[in-house]
Amino acid sequence: MAEGSVLRRDLLKIGGGFLVGLAAGYGLASLTAPRQVEVVKPSGASETITTATSRTQAAPAKKQKMKIAVVAFQTGAASVFGVPAINMAKMLVEKINASGGINGAQVELVVKDEAGGADQMVSLYRQLVQQEGVDAYIGLISSADCLAVAPVAEELGSTLTVFFDCATKRLVDDRMMKKVTFRTASTTFMDNLAVVRYLLSTKPDFKRVVGINQDYAYGRDNWQDFTTLLKKLKPDVEIAGELWTPLYTTDYSAQISKILDLKPDVVYTSFWGPDLANFVQQAYTRGVFKNSVGVFTRGESMLQDLKDYMPEGQIVQGPHYFEYPDPAINTLNREVVEEYKRRYGSYPNYPAYHMANAILGVKYAIETASAVYGVDWPDLSQVVKVFERIAYPAPGDYIIMTPTHNAARGMVVGITASVGGYGFKLLRPFRYFSPMETTPPPGVTSAQFVEQIKA
Repeated sequence: MAEGSVLRRDLLKIGGGFLVGLAAGYGLASLTAPRQVEVVKPSGASETITTATSRTQAAPAKKQKMKIAVVAFQTGAASVFGVPAINMAKMLVEKINASGGINGAQVELVVKDEAGGADQMVSLYRQLVQQEGVDAYIGLISSADCLAVAPVAEELGSTLTVFFDCATKRLVDDRMMKKVTFRTASTTFMDNLAVVRYLLSTKPDFKRVVGINQDYAYGRDNWQDFTTLLKKLKPDVEIAGELWTPLYTTDYSAQISKILDLKPDVVYTSFWGPDLANFVQQAYTRGVFKNSVGVFTRGESMLQDLKDYMPEGQIVQGPHYFEYPDPAINTLNREVVEEYKRRYGSYPNYPAYHMANAILGVKYAIETASAVYGVDWPDLSQVVKVFERIAYPAPGDYIIMTPTHNAARGMVVGITASVGGYGFKLLRPFRYFSPMETTPPPGVTSAQFVEQIKA
């Protein structure tokens, strides 16, 4: 089946929407070309509109400049996510401005550090929206920060707000995104569903599992999602142990000794950043991965930093990966990967792709709303209506938004391998899981979706 037909089918299941740029060969230079927008109605009928069409309404006036706030960690341990994301934002906005801006408006980035905690992020959000008057807000990495900012954004209701990375499933399950807030990333549930499916398909004979995770909400959410799904799909699995460590632990010798004593077939962890690096290096040195396979839900973000300390044969989840879509045939991903590496000296990791999803989501929602409603510049309500139903190309995937204001997202999971010419492990082989394989339908919570999954 052709790619366009698959995307059309997926959107019709959601209930109709707006398809942007179905061509798989879109390049970086085409990001700001006049958009071809296909309006897909639930009946299957469609009509094509271009953003170059004449306007039928005079107000609001066309903008000359658009201010977008980008909030991500620039300092601290989580800067391993934030810095690549900010780099991608700067690179894309430079290209967008050089090609004419967003709907003709030049973009001014207002970059802020996410450091400071949830209360500080709420204060910063109010400052950016009420005092600095940003036209759109893109953030955050911390789930706690998203959970704190979302109610404030909904209460104010004045600014398009896009969470680009935080993975808490509560934003969707508790219906916290209704008016102006969106998320263009996956949840811990979606991440772990792909991981479990991949584990079962590649290592079906495992019996004993041990988990080691950071002792805070993100670590506990991941472990709960992983074990819930694993027990559903492999009822005879034995959870041999669960280990919890404080954030930014440096010595894992006691935990590694416990893992070695338990002799698991699988060691699962949602560690990230320095915790992941320290644990992998120490576990590798002591031979943990000789008899156990590691499963890393955030391992992709550290592959380039870990270099040879990440052993071969381990299962790593993206959710994005720079070799997908295949840069040899996907012009957009190839040009983004090449430009990012030229500028920053590394390949884009998944936080960089997450930022691209958000930046392009804002761009396409505004330009599509301008075309669909026939206005020089759409108002917020028009942009929101489009964003709820839009599907658009991004360098790492085709992003399909849903009425829950969250993306129906696919993701990559693979096995680490040494490849000549690279100083770090690649994922060979890897598999892409489509949104239909990982995303609960709109209105169905994660817990309800587990009950629908067949073992």
